[in-house]
Amino acid sequence: MTNQGENITKDRIGFEKSNIALGFLYKEWYELISKFLSEIEGLNIELGCGASFIDQVNKSIKKTDVFLNENTDFKLDAIDIGKDFENKISNLILVNVFHHISDPELFLKSAEKSLLPGGRIIMIEPSNNLWSRLIYNFVGHEPFDTSQVGWNFQSKDPLLDSNQALSWIIFERDYKKFKNLFPMFSLIQKKNIMTFSYLLSGGHSFNTRLGKLIKLTRIIEKFFFDKYLGMFNLICLEKI
Repeated sequence: MTNQGENITKDRIGFEKSNIALGFLYKEWYELISKFLSEIEGLNIELGCGASFIDQVNKSIKKTDVFLNENTDFKLDAIDIGKDFENKISNLILVNVFHHISDPELFLKSAEKSLLPGGRIIMIEPSNNLWSRLIYNFVGHEPFDTSQVGWNFQSKDPLLDSNQALSWIIFERDYKKFKNLFPMFSLIQKKNIMTFSYLLSGGHSFNTRLGKLIKLTRIIEKFFFDKYLGMFNLICLEKI
């Protein structure tokens, strides 16, 4: 029996063909991720791929999810990556997935075990700044709770339950705790991207049919807004 999250994923497969603007933005994410891939020889795996088309940008990346469908190479729970792929991974890719992981400490321990020395975790995650807080708190359909005390949260469906502030909590607010728990991880990149363009595309909720005009938006926001007001972070961790 399928659940709501699995049905949402199936409905989104091929979104880049119907929502050209959103597909353009995801392609930019995938290209940016590819620039940060470790060159250590091993496996490149995307966790929680959903409707991802990252393999069209980088054919070395295998797509996995907790649900098996026509868009996945194989089924994999992020928590099991260390058990199933110990010392075999060059790069773990998570696009808007980390904030859905209800036990991030357990995941990071598992990810650390899976990575080869010099391997990386590369994420796209919601950012926390004046603009993004406004959007996520008043427009977003997922919680953005910066007051969450611990790192864990209750989750019944990994695709629907989340805290979009989770990456900020762990890699900024609680960075000392993170470094104490994971001294083998080095945070080598964390930067804001995409201030207005994701909203203008309509995201996965609404197709604005902005099409290729999104390119102009990206040019403007890259130069004037992304650094301080980008709605998303590129985060890159490297295992020493």
